[in-house]
Amino acid sequence: MKRYLPFALTTLRLLLGPFALAGAWAHWPRLIFLPILVAGTLSDIYDGILARRYGVATPALRRYDSVTDLIYYLFVLGAIWQLCHGVVVANRWALALILVLETVVILVCYLKFGTYPATHSWLAKFYGLYLLFSLTALLAFDAGAWAIVSLAGVAALADGEIILMHLLSPVAPVDVKTIFRLRGRM
Repeated sequence: MKRYLPFALTTLRLLLGPFALAGAWAHWPRLIFLPILVAGTLSDIYDGILARRYGVATPALRRYDSVTDLIYYLFVLGAIWQLCHGVVVANRWALALILVLETVVILVCYLKFGTYPATHSWLAKFYGLYLLFSLTALLAFDAGAWAIVSLAGVAALADGEIILMHLLSPVAPVDVKTIFRLRGRM
């Protein structure tokens, strides 16, 4: 039964995204988004830890995790659009940068290796934690432009490293902690 827990945690995150968007449409109190975002982040952290512990950390599960992240955050973006429309429009350049970088990561990996990226680098993990911080600031506490602009900076660092990893690696990098550890895999 434990072997299915990582899959269940990833699936929980997949379900939390639509739940967050429904809450935004229903105009739930903003603090409701705090446990949704924390649960999404904790499920993202522990699905990988438990998958490795129980020996089920396959490339397919890692890619399911990565695709789930994309879907979850698109739903959260919809919630942000609904609740923080003015801040989003005023900082559309920063949001556009984030979305373009995420798209380039996927395209580079898919065009070069025919698969979805699953690098899980340290910068990508920091990006995930910073997403929790900035999205919580936006959704739960009605933060301003700084949350989106600073997130764009972190996205540029993390996605830039991932793009370089994919361009430099002869095989699709999976669970490569940093570009500096990529040399050993080439």
